[in-house]
Amino acid sequence: MGLELRERWGRTAVAGWVVGLRTAVARVDERVLMPEKSSLLWWLFAVISVAVYLAAMFPGMVNRRQKIWVSCGPVAGFLAIMAFSANHDWSLNEMLPTYCGVILGVALGVVGHWKAMRDFMTWRAENPGKPDDEGPGVPWMLQIAFTLPIFLGGAIWYMNNY
Repeated sequence: MGLELRERWGRTAVAGWVVGLRTAVARVDERVLMPEKSSLLWWLFAVISVAVYLAAMFPGMVNRRQKIWVSCGPVAGFLAIMAFSANHDWSLNEMLPTYCGVILGVALGVVGHWKAMRDFMTWRAENPGKPDDEGPGVPWMLQIAFTLPIFLGGAIWYMNNY
């Protein structure tokens, strides 16, 4: 097909058509895959991130006090991005990708470790004054150590490039 186009319209016409197609695909690709930082979709993503966080954390909690404490995580994170955006004159919408990255990084860091988390939280409820290192292990911390930087790094990369 390429040879037929060259013969019919000439080399420059085909090259211009290919460059135009690449540019159009790149523009469509950016618009479809990446919402702008100021898009209202980030508020929806933030709500979904909080729902995923709570769904991932609640199975590991054994009493109401722990569930309330864990529920404060998204609120504290939101207050932190509000303070940062106010201090650095950034729009709150522009900070939402970072918020979503942190919340999802922590949430996905505990996935699969609910039994160990529940054992630790049961021990914690029974021994409130003891240091955490005397209790059962916390294997989810290693997973959080990998997921949190990946999601936070992706959010920072997105904020710098889009």
